[in-house]
Amino acid sequence: MNLPSFPLPSQPFVEVIFRSPTVRDSMEYIDIQPFDTEKVTTKYLNALQVGELNDSGLWTQQDRRTALWWIFVNSRDSAYLTYQYECGHCKDFHFADVDMSDLSQAYSVLEVPPAIECEIPVEGNPVTWKLVPLDGRSAEMLEYMKHQLPETGTEDYDAALTELRIAELALMTRTQDDPEDYKVAADYRMEMIKRMDLNSEFSPLVARIQLMTRDLKHGLDMDVEKTGVFLNLPQQSCKKTKKGEPQLFTALRAPFRNTEFISRIRPEWMANHHQ
Repeated sequence: MNLPSFPLPSQPFVEVIFRSPTVRDSMEYIDIQPFDTEKVTTKYLNALQVGELNDSGLWTQQDRRTALWWIFVNSRDSAYLTYQYECGHCKDFHFADVDMSDLSQAYSVLEVPPAIECEIPVEGNPVTWKLVPLDGRSAEMLEYMKHQLPETGTEDYDAALTELRIAELALMTRTQDDPEDYKVAADYRMEMIKRMDLNSEFSPLVARIQLMTRDLKHGLDMDVEKTGVFLNLPQQSCKKTKKGEPQLFTALRAPFRNTEFISRIRPEWMANHHQ
């Protein structure tokens, strides 16, 4: 079964048709390793496309996650996920059953191209930077780098984490002199960034990248942060509110885990019913 056509939130004139996941699809994704999630996401979003392939490795992080959500809510009768959260009022932990199809109410698309240009020098020489949201290829590279990080607290940890942060910045930039190969170009920009004056050049670049991520927000209401991607969900009322008392609400934010949205066979479907 084909699902309704999906307009890419970063380029709404580009529409992609997905089909519903099959048993064979779900068998492909039974065991997803934490360091492989983004690679598997690209494979999944490409495999479920109908017609001419639009490589999801080139889509933004927001496009990719919104597409996973789109397939999830449009291929099932019930699209509920359960989240545990700490109530801001009674400090107890509550559970919220969230109808994921409700998230379409806070959905946005870009009305401008997903890139912003700025001029920031490197070693005093003017450079025109194109700032872009992270895409699938960069997400794969960063996920692998995170997996390779030394143990927290070891002597190499801080240096490796700084390298990861600089890589993240480099992957959100492009320059006119970039080599053709994606990874070689990323390494080239990393070296450029390392040569920048800390206060007069690097600091403005970081600030402009942060502005770009805010101004080019698209897809579901989510925040792409250093520690991961967080989904802003409908606020929840305190479960301990007594009858007649005003409702007290807690904003609900939850990590967006790609694996929760990739259709897989549930263990209960495979239970042996002939015992």
